[in-house]
Amino acid sequence: MKVFLLLNGDEGWQTGIEDGFSHLAASGQIEGLRWMYLEHAARTKGVAAAMQAALAEARNFNPDMVVIFHVATLAITDTFLAGIKGLPSRPMLVYDEGDMYGTWAKPVTASMRLCMRKADAISLRGLGAFASEVARINDRIFYTPHHADIARFDREPYVLDDRENPMVLIGNRIKSRYLGRLRRMPGSLGRECFVKHMGKVFGEKFVLHGNGWEGFAGNRGPVGFQDQLEVYRRSWITVAYEHYPQIPYYFSNRLPIAMMAGSLYVCHAHGGYEDLFRGTDFIFFFHNNNEAVDAIRYVLSLDKSDRVERGRRAREFALRRYHPHVVWRNFLSNAIAAIGR
Repeated sequence: MKVFLLLNGDEGWQTGIEDGFSHLAASGQIEGLRWMYLEHAARTKGVAAAMQAALAEARNFNPDMVVIFHVATLAITDTFLAGIKGLPSRPMLVYDEGDMYGTWAKPVTASMRLCMRKADAISLRGLGAFASEVARINDRIFYTPHHADIARFDREPYVLDDRENPMVLIGNRIKSRYLGRLRRMPGSLGRECFVKHMGKVFGEKFVLHGNGWEGFAGNRGPVGFQDQLEVYRRSWITVAYEHYPQIPYYFSNRLPIAMMAGSLYVCHAHGGYEDLFRGTDFIFFFHNNNEAVDAIRYVLSLDKSDRVERGRRAREFALRRYHPHVVWRNFLSNAIAAIGR
């Protein structure tokens, strides 16, 4: 099987996807691999020229599968998708959506709907209401979790015995640009209230990285994406408050990155977590702010050697489940199963 990836973001940004599919090619699980950063090409050449270049590359390569990643508002055309599906190889077309959508704050775009409708299968990071909305467009859906997409920056010692921060939260404060709270992203107001509460309880021990937290206790400003792994390595606990808290099976890529760094994880509960993390002792769920405080205090009460060993188990779990080699191998097999070829 030959696979052609149409990636989103800046050139070279999707390191985890590159690494995962390159491993499939190097290990002989696929016969050929090419990729193109479609969004980057659209910004530098124009949308029409980027689609023409992608179609020319696809004709030259004649893949068995084409995967389009997260088009958002990129003006994909029906003609372009028809050209992809009309290649001599008649490739399977898979659309992968790694973000969450829903409500007025973040509606599914027209370009996404077009790709979903034309796709032979759709990969989603979360299920529930979002998956139900997508199923009205195309019901050939399968679940793909986020991966630890900075695995190539992993380095020894992987799990530190001593750490600087009792706890850390990395995430931005998302504020509505208009209409007040009405158009806020789901979970953004809850995250802000949560951070305020944690600051009142833990003060400067609650280390906070991200944009928009000026004036909040523990704020240390934004941190570069590729530096997040190092921040987590130096923190006993990673605290998370995800957007779209009602979407089951959803978590951001910060969860596998933090676990890979050996940081214990405290986050609000999502449906499906009881399946994803059954029997583990390094992740803790809360339903409200007081439960979060209790979970943090419990973890910090553990003997340091116990925390280190749990951190090692968290890393092993992340490597087994959320390393790019694993996630994209499973993606490939799930896509083929969903399509029925």
